[in-house]
Amino acid sequence: MFSLRTRIVIALLLLIAFYASMLAHSQEPTPARRRVGLALSGGGALGLAHIGVLKYFEEHRIPVDVVAGTSMGGLVGGLYATGLSSMELDDIARKADWNDLLRAVPKFQDRPVAEKQSWNRATSGLTLQLGRGLSLPTGLNSGQPLALMLSRYTAPYAHVESFDSLPIPFRCVATDLVSGEPFVLGRGSLPLALRATMAIPGAFTPVNWENTVLVDGGVVNNIPTEVVKKVGVDVVIAVSLETPPVKASDLNNLAVILRQVVSVSVLQNERRSLKLADIVIPVQFQKFTATDYDQAQEIIALGYRAAQSQATVLKQYELAESEWQAYIAEREGKIRRSPISGQVIAVQSSQRSILRDARDEIARKLPRDVSTIQLDDTLSGITAASGLPAAYYGFRNDDGERGFEIALEERPTRTTLLRPTFFLQLSAGEPSRTRLRLDSTTIWKNAYKSRLLANLTVGYDPALQAEYYAPIGGSSYFVAPGFVLQREHFESYEGRVQSDKVRDRFAGSFYAGVGTWRFLQLRLGATAGFDRYETRVVTDGVVARSSPFVNPEIVGIINTQDSGAFPTHGFRMNTSAGYSQRDHSYPYFRTDFSSFHKLPGTFGIFFTGRSATSFGEKLPFYEQFAAGGFSQLDAYRYQEFRANTLVLGGAGATYRIPRFRRTQWKPTLATWYQAGRFDLGSNGWETHQSASIGAFASTPLGVTGLAVSFDENGRARLRLSVGVF
Repeated sequence: MFSLRTRIVIALLLLIAFYASMLAHSQEPTPARRRVGLALSGGGALGLAHIGVLKYFEEHRIPVDVVAGTSMGGLVGGLYATGLSSMELDDIARKADWNDLLRAVPKFQDRPVAEKQSWNRATSGLTLQLGRGLSLPTGLNSGQPLALMLSRYTAPYAHVESFDSLPIPFRCVATDLVSGEPFVLGRGSLPLALRATMAIPGAFTPVNWENTVLVDGGVVNNIPTEVVKKVGVDVVIAVSLETPPVKASDLNNLAVILRQVVSVSVLQNERRSLKLADIVIPVQFQKFTATDYDQAQEIIALGYRAAQSQATVLKQYELAESEWQAYIAEREGKIRRSPISGQVIAVQSSQRSILRDARDEIARKLPRDVSTIQLDDTLSGITAASGLPAAYYGFRNDDGERGFEIALEERPTRTTLLRPTFFLQLSAGEPSRTRLRLDSTTIWKNAYKSRLLANLTVGYDPALQAEYYAPIGGSSYFVAPGFVLQREHFESYEGRVQSDKVRDRFAGSFYAGVGTWRFLQLRLGATAGFDRYETRVVTDGVVARSSPFVNPEIVGIINTQDSGAFPTHGFRMNTSAGYSQRDHSYPYFRTDFSSFHKLPGTFGIFFTGRSATSFGEKLPFYEQFAAGGFSQLDAYRYQEFRANTLVLGGAGATYRIPRFRRTQWKPTLATWYQAGRFDLGSNGWETHQSASIGAFASTPLGVTGLAVSFDENGRARLRLSVGVF
């Protein structure tokens, strides 16, 4: 038996050992949670499904510690990495005008008013872009609307040294066309990186990044699992966008075969990438395609359901509420916010002359405290008016500097835009008119807004017209010398007998004015030349003789419409007033306008008007104001009315039939009424009316329509037109 003292010592030693064991146990580190990385696939509109996957992750407290993506996966992943929630991404995807974001050329509404003059206003939806030596461009779309959208949402992160500094570390993948290898973007300009990963070859122009030329990363690595792994995670989750396999019977034309060749290449690199993933979330698509951006809500829902189908395997990565809140707090602690307004503190461009003029214009147009809405609007106008590929901006808030910085993308070469339009108008009892018109805009490499505008018309009323439009620096003033060579037909009718007379015009012009922006221009100048009349005609005692002429005049242009062919909204007015000095001189005033308005649903209304007068002077036959024919009292023949003064007015309504599934075919039904009053000289004044109904559809070469019109006596006239409304 131990003595009492011995037993006390043993008890003390046991107690010390117990406490030492407890202390050692309490100091053991808590096992760290596994870091989760997400690899998001490219796939155009189908990539919006990633938003649904992220929504499921947030609802079930599954963290994303690293995200990498390609193409649309890069866009979604990059915006998510900046701290936007899945709900915010959902809102962006549903509200975005994807047709606008992915358009190949600036909107008609954004184009400078110089390109909206009646003689060269674009009326077709087809634009061909050529480079130096009339070579094809490197892509159809410079991505300007997309660049502004990316700038707006990534502005606070414009100067991060590494994408690891984002609230969620991020990478996106592009393809280096020089080396043929994947190019992983993890630093530099975040909006430019997102633009690079989405640069679909042939559709978007490549992105010059340091000494590389980058296009869409889907060509070499459409699901960047390896990239996620290299950043450093424990688990890689890949989201795969899967469409039904192509059928052999569908491979029946060149376009389908070429598309499938690209798809096979993408499919092969996806299979290699998916082998590196720990978990794959396949999103199955049966009826949607890569262009179905208008189905964003349904595609996002498919992504959510795909993640939900993997609930069992994903459950192991769900965090407890306390851990999730800690994760959210850490992410939100890295989120940077930029104010909705601020000063512009810098404008950057590698082209010195463009930089000088752009700085002047930006300083003149923008207030000291500019909002992002104003900045987007101004940069849209500048890129459209200058022909620059794109403009980006970011917000700087360091080293005592606080404000927006703008970067203008370099124009790599001279740019020529060609807009072909085909006109055809057929109606019994009047001349059939067919012509092909080619409008062009040429902008030199280092020019800011200066451009050569030209129009070549062959067929009925052939013409060659050109104007060199040259704004003065970055100011709102301009000069515009030009010339016109034109043969124009003038119709006259004696009952059912139609006669055709011709005027040849050779003239030069010079104008100066104010208005280098989108909507409004006022110019003062003169056109001088020689009019040669094929036939001498006597009208009300006035003899039309071939004659030199000088027409000093003032011209005003307003155009806020959204299309030069078939507007849905906006106002247009062209007005000119002057004095024609010639063999028989006369003053003149001409104006015409149209105003379109959207109504709820797919309905619209429009109003038109035209007036012209010589202020009581009798005009020679070739100088009289003509009306009749399509859009000018449709129930009557082309140029059936010739007057010294005329006034026309009308109103109508349109109904746009919803787009047919998987096509861009959007027919429109229209009905309209017009009335006109004419001073016919010795025959006095007459009034005539016309009511019409027709169906129209936009085509690449212009609006095609079939209409039937009735005059005040109930006589009907059927018209077919292509290229005009």
